Amino acid sequence: MIEQVKKFLDKYEIKNKKVIVGFSGGPDSVSMAFVLSQLAKEYNLELILAYFNHNWRPAEAIAEIDFSFDFAKKINALFYTKKAPENSIKTEEKARELRYAFFEEAMRELNSDVVFLAHNKNDNVETLIYRIIKGTAITGLCSIPEKRENYYRPLLKITKEQIFDFLNKNNLKYMIDSSNDDTKYKRNLIRKKILPLFDEINPNYMTNIENLIKNAISTREIIDEELKNLKAELIEDNAINREKYISKTKALRYEFLNDFVKDKLKCHNYKNIKKIDDFILNNKNSQISVNKELFLKIKRNKIFYIECHGYD
Repeated sequence: MIEQVKKFLDKYEIKNKKVIVGFSGGPDSVSMAFVLSQLAKEYNLELILAYFNHNWRPAEAIAEIDFSFDFAKKINALFYTKKAPENSIKTEEKARELRYAFFEEAMRELNSDVVFLAHNKNDNVETLIYRIIKGTAITGLCSIPEKRENYYRPLLKITKEQIFDFLNKNNLKYMIDSSNDDTKYKRNLIRKKILPLFDEINPNYMTNIENLIKNAISTREIIDEELKNLKAELIEDNAINREKYISKTKALRYEFLNDFVKDKLKCHNYKNIKKIDDFILNNKNSQISVNKELFLKIKRNKIFYIECHGYD
């Protein structure tokens, strides 16, 4: 595992950095933090273990914070922690939103531009299954990115089995989150109930799904290059040229819209992309709601965003 993480650090040229390590005290983050501590001197890394208390399991959280603080001292790292607001909605989606807000705050406060997260190969496969069930496109099939902006995931090619083997060989203790056994959370349901059935059908399912992810990433790279050219052609002064847009094939239009509305559309699926495309094809001077704050407006052959109160 140490050699794999070394290759990762070299690939992304991570040296002489203050590194925030997303840390829960669980097996994945313990193994990642320990490996980084073994490489810290060689790569001149200052490690900060960042623990976010979701405020779901008060008693367990106290034990996890104590464990995390002690582990940080053990590997010569700093420790940083914050707690979610008392009235936070207790859903997987909200927890993820709060967790990333915590990391963003940590980067600002600690003057760092690198956050390491301990997602592994099993997480990658579970994420893909979850997205397929919910409905996804090529981008969703790419599953968890190895790097996204300031977030790095050095364990994505390492299985959960390899992680436990590494922990045992190095006599490393870790905490177990009791909520990981609760199948009311969809990812736990996939892990506990669905993936064992995959294993019955084909014991090599994880490798095959990983190959699917690799193929999706390659396809996505081709699409992104085409999109780059398409945006240069269609977008003028932050507005889409409608005449040029409707001249494109349906496949190109849909992919272009997927990219154009990706940060604006709450429910990002084929049905809603088709709805927007139909609107553009059938209107020359109108507007359609994209979310609570924005309309997509067509006027004088241009398609652009306006705020909901802007009826000009």
